[in-house]
Amino acid sequence: MYKKKFYSRRVVDRRHKRLHKSKNHKNYIQSSSSNDDTDCPIDDFKEFKHLIDTSIPSMIYKDFNTNQAYDDDVHDNTNELNDFVDNSTDYSSPLYRGCKYSTKKSTKMLLDFLISQIHLDKKNIIGLIKLIKLLLPIPNKLPTSWKKIKKLFGTTTLSFTTFLCANCLNVCKITSFNTKNCSNNSCRLFDRTLKTSEIVEIVHLDIRSQIKLIINRNINLLQQQHNVSPSSDVTSGSFYRKMASSEHSNTVTLILHSDGAPLVRSTKQSIWPFFASIVELPPPVRDYQANIILLSLWSSKRKPDVNVFLEKSINDIERLINHGTVFYINNMEYRFLIRIQLFVSDLPARALMFKTTHFNGYYACHYCVTKGHWSGSSVIYPYDKNNLELRTHVGFTAAANEAKQKSTNKRTPNIQGVKGFSCLLKIISYPRQIVLDYMHLVCLGHVQSLIKRWCQLLSSVDIMKMDNMLSIARFPHNVHVIYNESILNVESWKAKHGRLFVLNLGIPIGISCLPVLNSSHWIIYCLLVKLLHTPESSDDIDFADMLINYYCRTIANVYDESLELYSLHAHLHLPSQVRLHGGLSTSSAFAFESCIRYLKTKVHGTKHLASQIAYWYDIQSIVNQRKAETTTSYGVNEINLQNECISDYRDHLVYLIQVYDQDLKQIAFFRRFKQSFNTFHTLIYDKPYRCRSYIISYSIKGDDPVIQYGNIILFYKYNNNYFAFIQKYRCSRKQLSQFVELPIEICNKLNEMYPLLELTNEYDIIRADVIRHKCVMVNFQDVYCLSELKMDFEHD
Repeated sequence: MYKKKFYSRRVVDRRHKRLHKSKNHKNYIQSSSSNDDTDCPIDDFKEFKHLIDTSIPSMIYKDFNTNQAYDDDVHDNTNELNDFVDNSTDYSSPLYRGCKYSTKKSTKMLLDFLISQIHLDKKNIIGLIKLIKLLLPIPNKLPTSWKKIKKLFGTTTLSFTTFLCANCLNVCKITSFNTKNCSNNSCRLFDRTLKTSEIVEIVHLDIRSQIKLIINRNINLLQQQHNVSPSSDVTSGSFYRKMASSEHSNTVTLILHSDGAPLVRSTKQSIWPFFASIVELPPPVRDYQANIILLSLWSSKRKPDVNVFLEKSINDIERLINHGTVFYINNMEYRFLIRIQLFVSDLPARALMFKTTHFNGYYACHYCVTKGHWSGSSVIYPYDKNNLELRTHVGFTAAANEAKQKSTNKRTPNIQGVKGFSCLLKIISYPRQIVLDYMHLVCLGHVQSLIKRWCQLLSSVDIMKMDNMLSIARFPHNVHVIYNESILNVESWKAKHGRLFVLNLGIPIGISCLPVLNSSHWIIYCLLVKLLHTPESSDDIDFADMLINYYCRTIANVYDESLELYSLHAHLHLPSQVRLHGGLSTSSAFAFESCIRYLKTKVHGTKHLASQIAYWYDIQSIVNQRKAETTTSYGVNEINLQNECISDYRDHLVYLIQVYDQDLKQIAFFRRFKQSFNTFHTLIYDKPYRCRSYIISYSIKGDDPVIQYGNIILFYKYNNNYFAFIQKYRCSRKQLSQFVELPIEICNKLNEMYPLLELTNEYDIIRADVIRHKCVMVNFQDVYCLSELKMDFEHD
């Protein structure tokens, strides 16, 4: 038989990726099998010195000689609600006589492992539970059926499924053999046994019961006195503040999201979930999978009709908005009002859900009535031809009703980009409550478009230099990003790669590798995104507004007009969106997209996919019943002052403690420190790992506080206050503005947000409460470029 000797580039690339993953897996296993004792001497790691990049200038980084991956633990807020620690009330009897676990807790632990960790289906889970029951002492109370499991936890299934004909969207008739037939005599599939690919499966879940479960779990967090949400959260936006000022009772405010994802390749079936999250929960608790509400599911080869898909859910939400609801929690009655904050999705899903023109159409903008212009092979939106007259809800609904009246079976009219009426307009004000998702618009959109253009401009040497700077970069432990792919394969980057690049890495790397014109223009974009990502004041938003107009006005001169797509035009409306709904970091789709990936793991086979997902989502709520606690500050990993890890710094530390007149005998030292939802590491803790969670910014309170930077060597507690022993940075004589050509006000902002620093031999002690953020470091020539990671716990 003929043996193929040559393969396409795509096949070769996939083989290289598989080989690379295999090598990484082997390295991970080898590193994981090594000694995990973090108190071991630093000399134990000298065998890894060959892994160090000798180009790193600072003396302290010569000790960072391993590539060992850091594993998140309970203090890192990554899996807060899915562990075995459960502080909920449990009065069930022991699983068997002498067992230290109750029947409920034992069943929870077992289900969590079988469902969340190894993703078994119903039949295999029950089979394994029955086998475990046989191995346990007799008698035991382990339930061996789903009916008994639900009875144990006192839960019932509150979802229902509807099957529709994919051709006519009429309800199917279910036969005695459980097959589905179309009941519409005018449909071409009438009275036929429908294939899986010819069926639409819709599942509606009970909204009220899910809200109650989430509030019950997080009631302590909701009732705490101090606000732990970031200053740029959704709650800081004018829309939420205006809505909250008019209410005088408990409010549950929902963020809505919908998007599609492929499920079965052979039948081309996809899943479209309709999600919600609760604004009153602070990040990152708001984004935990257990706190995401699943309202509806659409599973079909066909894309959803919004009025068929969401009609039941919208009616339920509308009823809750009009009448509110009452919950009994901890024997107390709470009345809640339900409100809608915003709807977020990518551009194709937004067009589908609101029946508007797609992003490549002539009236694609949902904020204004700017009309695109045909150029070559695409529709562009030139800056000098913008018509920024804003749309209104009244005008949009009028256009929707007009399009609905004029539509026929063969033709759907387009009234300034509006193709029909969406039931979402019953609960959402258009366009104020519809936001642009920067995950798709920026991280997966414009950033990748620019990098592809750079690859055409740069030499192979500059591309290799950029790849090398990305590959050797080290980040805080909660930033789970590794740049394995070259910028030549930027389409393989995930959204989190693009996010870190535009917010923290892109400016120093761009200045190092790009021509001055391109790097200067790129800096403008990075600054405006970072300012809107986590604005600290209204001045930041105003400055970003100026930058974005400057950027869009000049992009055709730097590149060409083919980049003036709607996705760029949409950036012009980001400042007004941030004023309404807070920073981009808390109104994005990152958490929802992650939840879609989670849902896909619950599918087995090719039939009744939406019902399977809803069932497991319901069962998962049984496992996730841990109640969230109020946030406190505390030290983690206590260490003795005489430990060998501190030997290089002990004299400086003891001297400063004496200078600040503190009693050494009353001090407890720690390797890590937990503050609210942030976990800070120390230099001596991070040495075995490839993360850098000890580089921080801080600001001493005063009339004119200045942001300073340092490496945390150690934390300690004295008189119930926490302090950090740091090694300080100083400003370099170099500034990034010296390498670009930009107006003076932009240069000043660049130097402020991306300072060039040198590590000194000066040490100091600061209070832990003056720490601002962790920082990302990039080597720039013989100094360091530091930038703040302002949203420490943004979802990956």
